[in-house]
Amino acid sequence: MNKSPIIFIVLLILLSCKSVSPMQTSITNRMPEKEASIPMYQYYVSRNIVLTLNEEYSKSKSTVTDGVARFYKQSILVSKSAAGIVPKSSSEPYILTKDGKLKIGVTFEDDDNLRLWFIQDSDNSQSKFHFEWDNEDLKVIKYGDAYYNVSWEYNGESFKTKWKSFWINFRSDWKGFWHGTSIKGSENETPYLIIKSKSKDDIRSVKGRKIE
Repeated sequence: MNKSPIIFIVLLILLSCKSVSPMQTSITNRMPEKEASIPMYQYYVSRNIVLTLNEEYSKSKSTVTDGVARFYKQSILVSKSAAGIVPKSSSEPYILTKDGKLKIGVTFEDDDNLRLWFIQDSDNSQSKFHFEWDNEDLKVIKYGDAYYNVSWEYNGESFKTKWKSFWINFRSDWKGFWHGTSIKGSENETPYLIIKSKSKDDIRSVKGRKIE
């Protein structure tokens, strides 16, 4: 008996046991204490985010401390399957802007200072938290102590790097699907925060009671 179809069906069932949804204003509005509640979620991004070091911009904006040279990663990929957190030790799990919008800083690396920021669209209950730029015209953000150009796909120029780009993007999309962190249609807009949770049935089975 060929067990492959059965295994595939079981895997699909397991994947469906978890659901993803955008982080929305309706969720943050229900939080009793945002400082304690925001770090309790597991975060993902709706689409891939690729950071490429902007050396010139980093040099113009940085200062040398004690003559120590700093070395930064040239390229960083935050894929749809990468799990992120808001560090509980952070003094700023979120920021409230002057116009009352909420900003959430999420880290996908071991260093708590390497955070990507996502800002609330509006106070509408269905509004999402989209990726925030430091300089949207130049497509640049500050990541740690350096500045990076941002794109939504890894791109290469030579044949070798183009093939590598195709493989990286394909693998990221597949892993997003496999881990159940993909949302249909999200590739058409700026990345936004999503949260993943176990789905629960609407029916509660009672145990019953016996006479005493």
